[in-house]
Amino acid sequence: MTAMGPVERIAAAEAGLANPPARGPAWARRRKRAFDTIASRGLPGRGDENWKYLDHSRIAEYPFDVSPTATVDAAALAPRMLPLEHAHRVVLADGRYEPRCSGRDVPAGLEIIDLGVLLERDPQSALAMLRAPGEDADDRFALLADALATGGVLIRVAPGMEIAEPLYLVHLATAAAPAVHQSRVVIEAGSGARFTLVEHFVALGGAAALGNLAAELTLGESSVVTHLRLHEHSPAAAQIETWVARLAGGSRYEQHLLVLGGRLVRSNLRLALEGRDAACRLDGLFLADGDRQVDLHTAITHVGPATETTQDYRGIAAGRGRGAFNGKIVVQPTARGANAIQSSRNLLLTPLAEINARPQLEILVDEVQCRHGATTGTLDPEQLFYLVSRGLDPETARALLTFAFCREVTRRLPLAPVRAAAEMLLAGALPDRELMRELG
Repeated sequence: MTAMGPVERIAAAEAGLANPPARGPAWARRRKRAFDTIASRGLPGRGDENWKYLDHSRIAEYPFDVSPTATVDAAALAPRMLPLEHAHRVVLADGRYEPRCSGRDVPAGLEIIDLGVLLERDPQSALAMLRAPGEDADDRFALLADALATGGVLIRVAPGMEIAEPLYLVHLATAAAPAVHQSRVVIEAGSGARFTLVEHFVALGGAAALGNLAAELTLGESSVVTHLRLHEHSPAAAQIETWVARLAGGSRYEQHLLVLGGRLVRSNLRLALEGRDAACRLDGLFLADGDRQVDLHTAITHVGPATETTQDYRGIAAGRGRGAFNGKIVVQPTARGANAIQSSRNLLLTPLAEINARPQLEILVDEVQCRHGATTGTLDPEQLFYLVSRGLDPETARALLTFAFCREVTRRLPLAPVRAAAEMLLAGALPDRELMRELG
């Protein structure tokens, strides 16, 4: 008997799901459209241009059905948290909002809404807030999250509101057995709002869950959002995420992506600079050691005039690890005066490691400044020779150069606790661990 693939298992799970009457016919129709699209298109595979570097057999190992959620012990969670003492904490446990572990003191101008509760109490409002995925070929996992997610969170910051302490969004995996959990996140920054969002992916014990996240981010006029993202999964856990961001005129978005844990991570970011003078800076660092896989895909569209993008992504692969960066910037005819810079630099530490870099530019208007570049190689032998000639052993010299390569990204992290956590994770994975911990 042939084992069912993910699409067949999704169809079987859908057939057994009840349509809660409280959510109404609109929700049932939307979910059916999502399942029909997945059934007709299938989930992404090697034949899809933007997914060709990923080992899809690993994704298929997880059970694509409705997985149970566990009760979270706040005391057990505490040691896994970043030391952000005054942050406004929001915990999603297996994709669902967990109020017992989340903060309760919410300042005026900040709204934190449980999407699971909203779906039951006011489904029309919930559906209006959630983007309906499907218009893009890379939306198929987002469609799955839209159809199956039973929870998530809406974070809304009022116009003109400046939040001094970070918003701390924790994605927690609890399942000890293989499971798949879906979640939705919506973040809205009103005009002139300013805040820092820290997003942290962690697991309790050896959680073996695949998380599938569909998320939306909207920046109003002249708003400023700094977004720090730390993937610290267990060795058995995996994550697929689809972020869609829209920037209005004069807004500023800064993202620092750190993928330093987990069995497999696939991150999709689709960002539109819609208004005049909108700007984004995207930094990324991933570590694919052992047999881990990391696949990053970005699609940035310049729509408004005088918009700006700066991307700096770095990857390290060791052992049999595999990494990929696939980034595309499109400058539309309306984006005269745009400025776009894209850089991908990658380091291979062992002969069997692999990293694929594919930066792309599509320019449809004159009077712009755009450039991109990518490098993949090993440590510089001249630098190694210099350090060894000054008395360092080769292993220590390699570790120093690798750590310096990473630190060009981590030093730009604006929050010290996140920066320290990232550098400790790197230190634990690099060859001379004790030395790296002292340097960190």
